[in-house]
Amino acid sequence: TEINMKYQILQNTKGDKLAKENLDARIMGDLCPIHFLANYEVVADIEASNLDEVFEISNIGLESKITRHQKMHSVSVGDVIRTDIGQCFVVKPIGFERLGA
Repeated sequence: TEINMKYQILQNTKGDKLAKENLDARIMGDLCPIHFLANYEVVADIEASNLDEVFEISNIGLESKITRHQKMHSVSVGDVIRTDIGQCFVVKPIGFERLGA
């Protein structure tokens, strides 16, 4: 039996879409912690057992597992997933990388 946790989805809600930092995040998943703090907000919570499942639930739109707080797009490269213990992971083209690691 897998244990589900609540993960927060943070997306860029403020940043200039053409800024180099935004392009680096959206294309490569290279996200500067300062840019993250200034431009990202919690857009949803997703109940899942791991980061891969968070990504899957968001992309198939399994609404019973998603609590939306504001407009969001499906989880994609450059978005951030925060665990219930506060660790933040940036979505990369393949996999995830801990923010600031």
